[in-house]
Amino acid sequence: MWKTTIVLALLIAGLTLAFSGPASASYYGACSKHATLMLYACYADREDDYLVHRADCAYVTSAEEQGECRADARAERREKSGECRAVYEARQDLCDLVGQARYDIEFKPGDFVDPGDIGDSVDPNPYWPLTAGHTHVIVAESEDDEGELVKEVVVVTATDEVREVGGLPCRVIRDLVFEEDEDGEYSAVEVTQDWYGQIGEAGEARGVGDAGDTVYCGENTFEVEDDLIDNTDGSFAHDTDRAKAGFLVRRHPVVGAGDRQEMASDEAEDYVRYENLMATPSAAEGGDLMDPLACNGACLQTYEVNPHDPEDAEYKYYLPGTGFVLATKLEDDVPTGEREEVTCVTSSLADALDMSAVCGIEDPEALVEAMCAWSPEAEWLPGDLCD
Repeated sequence: MWKTTIVLALLIAGLTLAFSGPASASYYGACSKHATLMLYACYADREDDYLVHRADCAYVTSAEEQGECRADARAERREKSGECRAVYEARQDLCDLVGQARYDIEFKPGDFVDPGDIGDSVDPNPYWPLTAGHTHVIVAESEDDEGELVKEVVVVTATDEVREVGGLPCRVIRDLVFEEDEDGEYSAVEVTQDWYGQIGEAGEARGVGDAGDTVYCGENTFEVEDDLIDNTDGSFAHDTDRAKAGFLVRRHPVVGAGDRQEMASDEAEDYVRYENLMATPSAAEGGDLMDPLACNGACLQTYEVNPHDPEDAEYKYYLPGTGFVLATKLEDDVPTGEREEVTCVTSSLADALDMSAVCGIEDPEALVEAMCAWSPEAEWLPGDLCD
């Protein structure tokens, strides 16, 4: 017990020095300082998990099992140390991309266009259109832990809803992820409201961004496990709890440049780096899509990742005038072959359901039933589908 007390005391002392010492005050730039403090936070969380595990071991009656319990606690602690370091290095990679300056961009409502004008008097961002009704369907197949093939269907629709997020006028996007079983039944995996805005000429004149840049204002998301809400990880809203919006995708991206897409410490820290303006997915990524969604050397290719989950990096492809068409998974920056591909892009959700065979939706009625059950505001669905 005295060893544990000493370890805890040393940890607290180290954290105190880290937060109050001269190095933390001025030595690091703001970005690296943030990465370092988040590393200390990760280590503190590691120690908390370790001590809780050790506390559970105190109730194990068998001496042999108690030894195994303590060994498991130490093993988990070592594993968490590696994870903390990997996340720290990923955050430092972000600092190399965007620089050390504080992320203190100040968005104002007047910087944005009225979402209702997008697609009418205002041209949409060619890579991420916010025109009401714009819908794309994604089909992805992967293996679960037991080696069984799992099929997911994702429906993403730009509704005609507008939500003020931190005062910013943002389009509401419904993003619903379902797992399809062998009987054609759909079970919810993730239910999300995304909020996006588009910079206008006033924002460009103020130097916030270029007119047409898509800004990620926030999201409300929850995962579903066995028909129960599991967690809300990743949810954030601009100007709430120090969270800030970021640039999802620029209208005029520059190769080698990048942006924070969102900023909520330890929750939502995705960033984008622009890789290629005239790209085609490589054979290692599974190759190109079929027409009319094929890149044919015309896609914007990006590298996108959340430093908190560096193992989940992706290449994404955006076809100008169409929008997002493909995401391919990376492991140590090498394509794994796993991908999420858009099967159809339509001007409304109703059209996507009418084109269910083309979109890869085997049973549109079953999908609609699942959507009505899990969308918190079913009025956005076309017609009387949920009646």
